[in-house]
Amino acid sequence: MSGFTIVLLTIIALFALLVLKGVTLVAQGQAAIIERLGKYRTTLEPGLNFIVPVLDKTRDVRSVNNPFAKDRVSNKRVDLREQLLNVEKLDVITKDNVRMEVDTLVFYQIMEPFKSVYEINNPVRGIDELSKTTVRNVFGEMDLDQSLASREDSNTKLRSVLDEATDKWGIKVLRVEIQDIKPPQDLVETMKKQMTAERERREKVIQAEAEKRESILLAEGENKSTILRAEAAKQDSILRAEGKAKATILSREAEAKGIQMVEEAKAKGFDAVRDSL
Repeated sequence: MSGFTIVLLTIIALFALLVLKGVTLVAQGQAAIIERLGKYRTTLEPGLNFIVPVLDKTRDVRSVNNPFAKDRVSNKRVDLREQLLNVEKLDVITKDNVRMEVDTLVFYQIMEPFKSVYEINNPVRGIDELSKTTVRNVFGEMDLDQSLASREDSNTKLRSVLDEATDKWGIKVLRVEIQDIKPPQDLVETMKKQMTAERERREKVIQAEAEKRESILLAEGENKSTILRAEAAKQDSILRAEGKAKATILSREAEAKGIQMVEEAKAKGFDAVRDSL
């Protein structure tokens, strides 16, 4: 084999190696930041991509991805999937000066890898610190009862503030969930006592209402019984009076009829005497 052939084969091998090095495969749900001579050139989308070897270099983006994710991607890839950040438990003070512990979850997604890499040094830490500040501010504007009762409103406020702040980083905060709120133990005991006292008060009120209702029903029943007895006595008196009146009428009718019969008999007797004479 001649020297020319060896050189040619070497050139071909080097060219093939460069071409292979220029082939970059990006998995679904990921992106790659390409820099040329230290300057941003393009963002590689999922699929098969080609870059210029030596001149183009894939940037290390380990500070962009969530370090707490269980299935972390390569340090050369930006994770575009929805991420979960568990903000450490935070002590907050409410509007009525009650100290309590809040546990928060933040769900976010990188929408513009370029901004996430170049607009902030560590976006995950930025979201974490911003979440703490926002949680303190939101709960500082509410009293204890509002904090415990309107958790959904608090989630909405937190998401809105965080989403607006992280927009310039190319990150969208999808939702914020307040996982747990723990008031001080002495306050918890006081609240339990208040709840117990409130339940007892309600039971007494219900019992008093039941007794009152029972008394009313008994009085109504007695009143109706009295009315019915009076009505019965009245009806009995009316019936007796009607009976006496009818008896008197019948008696007088009988006397009148008897007198009429006597008079008729007398008249017949007189007529008989008259006829015989």
